[in-house]
Amino acid sequence: MKLRQVQTVKTFQSFGDGIVRLTMTAALALLSTVATAQNASSQSSNDAMSLLLDQNRQLRAEIQALRGQLDEQGFEIKKLQRDSLNRYTDVDQRLGDLESSASSPRQQAVQTVPNSTAAPIQAPATESRANGTSRPTLQPAALSEQQLYQMAYDSVINSHFERSIAEFDQYLSQYPDGRFVTNAHYWKGQAYLYLERFEEARSAYEIILEQYADSSKVPDAMYGLGLAYQGMGNLQRARQMLNDIKRRFPNTGVANLADTRLLSL
Repeated sequence: MKLRQVQTVKTFQSFGDGIVRLTMTAALALLSTVATAQNASSQSSNDAMSLLLDQNRQLRAEIQALRGQLDEQGFEIKKLQRDSLNRYTDVDQRLGDLESSASSPRQQAVQTVPNSTAAPIQAPATESRANGTSRPTLQPAALSEQQLYQMAYDSVINSHFERSIAEFDQYLSQYPDGRFVTNAHYWKGQAYLYLERFEEARSAYEIILEQYADSSKVPDAMYGLGLAYQGMGNLQRARQMLNDIKRRFPNTGVANLADTRLLSL
């Protein structure tokens, strides 16, 4: 009887040990599963964050490219406006000739009045328009540096390119070391560019690159120089200049413009 009791006790002990081992095995398996799930969740979070960062960088690049395209299209619109205005140049010229013809007999009558002692009246200073008429303007001595530059800038923005070139030359001659010298050379180059006087545009842009290498207008001048080379038919130099912009000024609006322009060369 005692022998059976001992065997029964051993049997229950063995069964209990088996249950303990199974419980410990199940617990270890559960812990391993939880750890794996946590690692997978952490990896998934890292992947999602990397994806969001990549998408953010891509969106920023696309926005910069769109801004560059808007700037270029703005200049193209100005050129189209200039071309539309040029269609009416002949009409304006004829009207000016008619006005001159109508005023000539009256001026001759005044000049033939005998014994005239009245002092002649000095006509106000005028500046020639592209359509043959003239507009009153202040004498250069009466204009400050900023006013003289603003007058030339307004002319180029309003597509009066020939006039703006003369006004920028006047500014540069009076203020060779002025605050707006690099801007004056740049916009003078833009005026030449829209007049398709590409060699003169090249000279204006190169002055900025050679004499004002630290100016913020250097990237824009390089882009204008690339367009000037393209207009001159020197596509190799144009590509070189545009690629230099991408290399020296990456992730900028002008670099995106250069990249877009390269696709058309």
